[in-house]
Amino acid sequence: MNNGVNNSNSSTEQPRETIKAAKVYRLEKPQEETKPQEEVKEQTPVEVKQPVEKPRKKKNIIARLFFLVIIGLIGYIVFQNKLYTEYKTRLQIRCTPVSTLKEEKELDINSTFVQGLYRKVKTSIVEDLVEESLNTRMKLYLAYRQVPQASFFKSTCDGFDPAQMVPYTCDINNFEPNVFKKEDLKIQFERLFGEDEPFEYGNIQIGNGCIGGYEYVASRGEYVQGTCKESTTTTYKAKKELKKATSKQSTIYLEEEVRYSASEALTLPDHLKSGTYIYIFKLDKNYNYIYVDKYLEGEV
Repeated sequence: MNNGVNNSNSSTEQPRETIKAAKVYRLEKPQEETKPQEEVKEQTPVEVKQPVEKPRKKKNIIARLFFLVIIGLIGYIVFQNKLYTEYKTRLQIRCTPVSTLKEEKELDINSTFVQGLYRKVKTSIVEDLVEESLNTRMKLYLAYRQVPQASFFKSTCDGFDPAQMVPYTCDINNFEPNVFKKEDLKIQFERLFGEDEPFEYGNIQIGNGCIGGYEYVASRGEYVQGTCKESTTTTYKAKKELKKATSKQSTIYLEEEVRYSASEALTLPDHLKSGTYIYIFKLDKNYNYIYVDKYLEGEV
C-alpha cells in the first residue's frame, strides 16, 4: 500500500517540474522579442528626419513666383509707357498742325483752327483805343471774352461797389445783372495764357469807360455785371485782315494787316500805328495754344 502511494507521488512530481520549466521558458521568450522592438524605436526618429528638403522646395517655388510677378510688373509698365508715348504722338499729329521739324510750315488761314485762334485775340478799334498793350487788365478782359454763354445766369447786385467800377452801377430795382462764377474766368485765362502765367482775380474793365463791366465780388466768389450810360462810339476806324499763318516746331505765328484811320480834323493817337502785327501762340503741356505776345513787325 505504501509503495503504491509513493509511486503516485513520484509520478506527479515529474510533470510539475516540466510545467515549471515551461513557465520559465515562456517568460524568457518575450524578453528576447523585446530587443528588436527597442531597436525599432531607436531607428524610427531617423526615418522621420529624412524628408528635410520639403520646406526648401516650398521656398524655391515662392521665390520663383515672386520673381515672375516682378518680371510681369516691369513688362506691364514698359508696355504701358510705350502705349502712352504712341498715344501722345498720335494726339499731337491729329490735334495740331504744328510741324515738329525745323522748317516753317504755312497754314490755311481759313481753317477753323486758325480762325479760332484769331478770334480769341482780335480786338476792335474801341478796345485798341483804351488799352495800348497786352497788360494785366487786357488779359483778364480777353479771358472774359472766352467765357461761354452757358456760364452766365441772372442774379442780384449784392456786394457790387460802384466806387470800384466807375462809371458802372448796379441797382436791382432797375436791373437784373448777369453773373458768372470766378472759376469760369480762371479756366479761360489758363487756356488762353497758360497755367504758368500769373493770375489774380480783378474787375473786368479796360480803360475808364464802358468796356467790360463785371466786378469781382470776393464774398460771393462771383463776377457781377454793372450798367453804364456812357456812349462807346468813336470816330476812329480800323480795318484788320489776317494775311498769313505759319507754324514752326511748337509755335504758331499769325500775321495781321491793320489800317487805322480817323475822321477829318482828328489825329490818330500815337499808339495806333498801321502796319503788320504778329501774334505768337505756343503749344503748352496741355495741348493748348497759349497767347504769348503781340508786336508790330513793320509800320506803314
